[in-house]
Amino acid sequence: MHNFDWYHLSFLILAAILDIVANVFLKYSNGFKNKIFGTLSILFVLIAFSCLAEAVKAIDLSVAYALWGGFGLIATTLAGWLLFEQQLNWRGWLGVAGLIVGMTLLKFA
Repeated sequence: MHNFDWYHLSFLILAAILDIVANVFLKYSNGFKNKIFGTLSILFVLIAFSCLAEAVKAIDLSVAYALWGGFGLIATTLAGWLLFEQQLNWRGWLGVAGLIVGMTLLKFA
Protein backbone atom coordinates (compact mmCIF):
# COMPACT_ATOMS: atom_id res chain seq x y z
CA MET A 1 0.00 0.00 0.00
CA HIS A 2 1.20 3.46 -0.74
CA ASN A 3 -0.05 6.59 1.01
CA PHE A 4 -1.83 4.36 3.53
CA ASP A 5 -4.03 6.28 5.92
CA TRP A 6 -7.01 5.72 8.16
CA TYR A 7 -9.28 7.73 5.88
CA HIS A 8 -8.98 5.24 3.02
CA LEU A 9 -8.92 2.23 5.33
CA SER A 10 -12.20 3.41 6.87
CA PHE A 11 -13.77 3.44 3.39
CA LEU A 12 -12.53 -0.12 2.83
CA ILE A 13 -14.03 -1.25 6.14
CA LEU A 14 -17.29 0.55 5.35
CA ALA A 15 -17.38 -1.08 1.90
CA ALA A 16 -17.04 -4.52 3.49
CA ILE A 17 -19.78 -3.82 6.05
CA LEU A 18 -22.15 -2.51 3.38
CA ASP A 19 -21.45 -5.56 1.23
CA ILE A 20 -22.35 -7.86 4.13
CA VAL A 21 -25.60 -5.96 4.74
CA ALA A 22 -26.38 -6.16 1.01
CA ASN A 23 -25.89 -9.94 1.09
CA VAL A 24 -28.20 -10.32 4.09
CA PHE A 25 -30.84 -8.16 2.36
CA LEU A 26 -30.45 -10.32 -0.75
CA LYS A 27 -31.26 -13.41 1.31
CA TYR A 28 -34.28 -11.66 2.86
CA SER A 29 -35.44 -10.64 -0.63
CA ASN A 30 -36.20 -14.32 -1.37
CA GLY A 31 -34.99 -14.18 -4.95
CA PHE A 32 -36.24 -10.57 -5.32
CA LYS A 33 -39.78 -11.62 -4.47
CA ASN A 34 -39.62 -9.13 -1.60
CA LYS A 35 -38.97 -5.99 -3.64
CA ILE A 36 -38.01 -3.81 -0.66
CA PHE A 37 -35.15 -6.07 0.43
CA GLY A 38 -34.12 -6.64 -3.19
CA THR A 39 -33.94 -2.91 -3.82
CA LEU A 40 -32.05 -2.35 -0.56
CA SER A 41 -29.59 -5.06 -1.55
CA ILE A 42 -28.82 -3.35 -4.86
CA LEU A 43 -28.57 0.05 -3.19
CA PHE A 44 -26.14 -1.21 -0.56
CA VAL A 45 -23.97 -2.89 -3.20
CA LEU A 46 -23.78 0.38 -5.15
CA ILE A 47 -22.80 2.30 -2.02
CA ALA A 48 -20.26 -0.41 -1.10
CA PHE A 49 -18.62 -0.11 -4.53
CA SER A 50 -18.54 3.67 -4.15
CA CYS A 51 -16.72 3.25 -0.83
CA LEU A 52 -14.35 0.74 -2.42
CA ALA A 53 -13.64 3.25 -5.20
CA GLU A 54 -12.60 5.79 -2.57
CA ALA A 55 -10.44 3.23 -0.76
CA VAL A 56 -8.45 2.28 -3.87
CA LYS A 57 -7.31 5.85 -4.28
CA ALA A 58 -4.63 5.06 -1.68
CA ILE A 59 -4.73 1.28 -1.25
CA ASP A 60 -3.47 -0.99 -4.03
CA LEU A 61 -6.43 -2.45 -5.91
CA SER A 62 -5.32 -6.06 -5.47
CA VAL A 63 -4.94 -5.64 -1.71
CA ALA A 64 -8.16 -3.63 -1.26
CA TYR A 65 -10.26 -6.02 -3.33
CA ALA A 66 -8.84 -9.10 -1.61
CA LEU A 67 -9.45 -7.65 1.85
CA TRP A 68 -12.93 -6.41 0.93
CA GLY A 69 -13.92 -9.71 -0.61
CA GLY A 70 -12.30 -11.81 2.09
CA PHE A 71 -13.80 -9.93 5.01
CA GLY A 72 -17.13 -9.86 3.21
CA LEU A 73 -17.06 -13.61 2.69
CA ILE A 74 -16.07 -14.38 6.26
CA ALA A 75 -18.64 -12.03 7.78
CA THR A 76 -21.38 -13.16 5.39
CA THR A 77 -20.62 -16.76 6.37
CA LEU A 78 -21.00 -15.80 10.02
CA ALA A 79 -24.20 -13.86 9.29
CA GLY A 80 -25.62 -16.89 7.47
CA TRP A 81 -24.81 -19.02 10.47
CA LEU A 82 -26.29 -16.58 13.02
CA LEU A 83 -29.32 -15.33 11.07
CA PHE A 84 -30.26 -18.29 8.88
CA GLU A 85 -28.76 -21.28 10.72
CA GLN A 86 -26.59 -22.13 7.71
CA GLN A 87 -23.50 -24.12 8.62
CA LEU A 88 -20.26 -24.95 6.85
CA ASN A 89 -18.60 -28.35 7.06
CA TRP A 90 -14.94 -28.67 8.06
CA ARG A 91 -13.79 -28.06 4.47
CA GLY A 92 -15.70 -24.79 4.38
CA TRP A 93 -14.12 -23.62 7.62
CA LEU A 94 -10.72 -24.70 6.32
CA GLY A 95 -11.36 -22.46 3.32
CA VAL A 96 -12.28 -19.55 5.60
CA ALA A 97 -9.06 -20.11 7.56
CA GLY A 98 -7.15 -20.09 4.27
CA LEU A 99 -8.71 -16.75 3.42
CA ILE A 100 -7.63 -15.29 6.74
CA VAL A 101 -4.07 -16.49 6.19
CA GLY A 102 -4.09 -15.13 2.65
CA MET A 103 -5.42 -11.72 3.70
CA THR A 104 -2.79 -11.53 6.41
CA LEU A 105 -0.03 -12.32 3.91
CA LEU A 106 -1.37 -9.65 1.53
CA LYS A 107 -1.22 -7.07 4.30
CA PHE A 108 2.51 -7.73 4.69
CA ALA A 109 3.27 -7.98 0.96
